[in-house]
Amino acid sequence: MIAWLGFRPMARRARHGCMDWTSGEVKGSTSLVKCLEAEGVRHVFGIPGEENLDLIDSMIDSDIEFVLTRHESSAAFMAGMVGRLTRRPGACLTTLGPGASNMVIGVAEAFLGYSPMVAMSGQVRRDCPKPRKQYIDLVSMFRPITKDSFSVPSAGRIPELTRRAFELAAEERPGPVFMELPEDVLKERTDAMPLPFMEGTRKHDVPDVDAVRALLASAERPLVLAGAGVLRTAASEALRSFVSAWNIPTAMTWMGAGAVAFDDPLGLNTVGLRYSDMVHAAFEQSDLIILVGFDLIEFEPRYWRIGREKMVAYIGAIPCDAVPDFRPDVEIVGDLRGLLGALSRRPVRKTGWGSGIRRQLHDSLAALSAEGRGVKPQHIIKAIRDSLGRHDIVVSDVGAHLIWMGQRYPVYEPRTMLVSNGLIPMGVGVPWAIAAKLVHPERRVVASVGDGSFAMTCMELETAKRLGTPFVTVVWNDSSLDLIRIRQEKAFGRSVGSSFGSMDLIKFSESIGVDGYSVATIDQLQEKLSKSLNEDSLAIIEVSVDASNNNQLVVV
Repeated sequence: MIAWLGFRPMARRARHGCMDWTSGEVKGSTSLVKCLEAEGVRHVFGIPGEENLDLIDSMIDSDIEFVLTRHESSAAFMAGMVGRLTRRPGACLTTLGPGASNMVIGVAEAFLGYSPMVAMSGQVRRDCPKPRKQYIDLVSMFRPITKDSFSVPSAGRIPELTRRAFELAAEERPGPVFMELPEDVLKERTDAMPLPFMEGTRKHDVPDVDAVRALLASAERPLVLAGAGVLRTAASEALRSFVSAWNIPTAMTWMGAGAVAFDDPLGLNTVGLRYSDMVHAAFEQSDLIILVGFDLIEFEPRYWRIGREKMVAYIGAIPCDAVPDFRPDVEIVGDLRGLLGALSRRPVRKTGWGSGIRRQLHDSLAALSAEGRGVKPQHIIKAIRDSLGRHDIVVSDVGAHLIWMGQRYPVYEPRTMLVSNGLIPMGVGVPWAIAAKLVHPERRVVASVGDGSFAMTCMELETAKRLGTPFVTVVWNDSSLDLIRIRQEKAFGRSVGSSFGSMDLIKFSESIGVDGYSVATIDQLQEKLSKSLNEDSLAIIEVSVDASNNNQLVVV
């Protein structure tokens, strides 16, 4: 079997010689650990249970670190973020029944976010009569939200099925694969070894790009919309060369942020969920939209069908999603870097028609109104941006702050603003920040979270403390689910069930041994952010946010 992936898994050394295969048969759990090592796995996130104890024990003598999380959903969130940042599947592990059920939201997020992940769960013995307590059909439960879901039938098939899971998870478009591990399979003896990786390269034929070239040559105001596929296929540099050769302004989806830098003369930053996104003026004026590495889940076609009809071209590694109300005029599919490279030759340079929109965008982002009651969202974003370097990372949880970040946070490099724009679940911020710091310990990391989303996974800060992964969590506190409150009031003239009681974040931070601050001005926020990041400390900064402008984010 040829490993088609764009990397060769790192060679692993067994510690203490305890994983030496020369001794013959080993437990299925040991076989699986060796297979995970061969796939380049460094961390397995999860929670132990009776049915997965053999596997966790086998990791003790491995170079793989088992990371105990506070909740199974967090384990899946972390594994998905590892996959997203490395383009290699992250791994998580739960036990049967309630453990696996708790993992569902993280697996679903990876499914709609196209993050490579292998999710594993213990299960009852193969010969165990059903029904029985805690047993549910996990394979069927995960099938709708994975690329594949299967049970490992015997220890001897562990190498084959592990390789299959990791290859499928990483294949474009990436996503999660679920492996059910019956308890007796993990105990069963086997001499099955990890499958060797065979060196080989996949040849990529570059389709004829003349149809796209002809559209580009005839267009007066072409606009590129770059999606997450650009980042997944490491095609950012090829994209930058292409748009520079043709002089085409380029917007990005939230998931494609950084494909073209904010300070690039052609960069228009990001577009996302709302008509209020400032880049929409470019869509209104353009006569040709070039979708590059774009997934329809990221941005609805109706947003670029504003005003008169315009031509649409699609360039991607996989065929464009087919939906009733959208079909590109031209579609080319193949190796994205090769396609963009071919299109970069013999360009017909366009006038700088997007420069005015870019100036307006930059002026709008630079304009900061005076503070009102609390700190305005625009000020919070500027403070975070000013505190981080070009390659540092901000992760955003879900809530009103997500939209503010998507609209206004300048992004310079790929995978430096990480958001959810598929499932969009609350509670991802802190687990994602932990994973980002594990993957990139050399970078500064900030988690931008709302008070509602923070409460869902805040105990993972104890996990971060235990792991020694310092980052700063900025909590936007308005004591409510403000977008829900606004929708209720616009629709019904009243609201219910959208306001929280108070939570003392300073005492909470003290209880788990991390730094905690509460700020009410932009100067205080900037000071505490700089202090925490410069000292490389694990810290919580609660910001009393002025939510009065959130109304503009909601269109009913």
